[in-house]
Amino acid sequence: MLPIRGWRYNLVQTLYCFCTIPSYHNQTFLMNYKYIVVGIDGTGSREWMYKDGSNSSTFKFVRDVHYGSMEIDRRWYHGPSNTVTGSDSEPILQEALDFIYQRISTLFPDVRTRSIKPLEMFDVNSCMQNQERQDMMESQGYKSSYRVPVTVTQPMLKNQPLTTDDVRIVLIGHSRGGLVTTAIARMLSPVVKVYFMGLYDSVDREGCLDGMDVVNVKIVAHARRNPEVKSRLYFKNTSLNYSDVEQKEERFFYTSHGGIGGSFITNPKEISTFSDSSCLATIATQTRAGRIEHINNPELVKKLGKKMDEVCAEGSHEADQFIRGQAMKYGIPIS
Repeated sequence: MLPIRGWRYNLVQTLYCFCTIPSYHNQTFLMNYKYIVVGIDGTGSREWMYKDGSNSSTFKFVRDVHYGSMEIDRRWYHGPSNTVTGSDSEPILQEALDFIYQRISTLFPDVRTRSIKPLEMFDVNSCMQNQERQDMMESQGYKSSYRVPVTVTQPMLKNQPLTTDDVRIVLIGHSRGGLVTTAIARMLSPVVKVYFMGLYDSVDREGCLDGMDVVNVKIVAHARRNPEVKSRLYFKNTSLNYSDVEQKEERFFYTSHGGIGGSFITNPKEISTFSDSSCLATIATQTRAGRIEHINNPELVKKLGKKMDEVCAEGSHEADQFIRGQAMKYGIPIS
């Protein structure tokens, strides 16, 4: 993007100078932006997150944005608790969307007056859409029309009443929380474009919401787990197709899926049915000769010269710094 050229005014002495200002880093000095910041964590955060939130990258991000106050301009949500289906992602999605729209309506009353609203849950929920079609066919026959979901179109985006100069919406999500933030951005399409989306290893794993296509977002940063760590091999990432995104950056980090979001297991005693053992330093196997400890992921350990617990700790920190660094690069006031 080309540098912004403009006049700078000194209140002490009436002095004007024509100067060149970098496009993103110094935009804060040109305009007093309004922010709405929402973070949504990964599955099971109520169980694994420390009381101070120090092992939740999404929580710390929202906390550390220097704008407004929590619960008014910034809000953070626990991730879904249903480990298998993630079905409680939908009420989290609706609650977060309602918070954003309520704040927008307070800042810009004309939006509510003109009845400009986000898309509805039906428009992003394939299960609700399928049920609608089934109900119509069963009750009134195949010839009857049924409700069609609203799709995001270029005319819709061009007619948004607000711009990212009016309000900068920042969405941060880990794991299924990344899926939810992707859906929120789509649902905001009739109202305003999301300024920045920070994704910590976004995954799908929810049967009714599709988050592969990222739409209605200006800037995306996505930190993903490196496949060489062998973490959560049975599910893959989502939020990977970026439609009309102006700036996008993806990077892979040597840590687990949970480590990308700030929490990973290094104590074998904490491993349970759905836990991720990829960050353990050693793996124990039971043989006829007794219990034997093996180095976990020896190929990667040899490549990096560190055991997996150290590898994951460094990768987790680097992933968080990447998302924060991208946010700061584009003017978001975060420490």
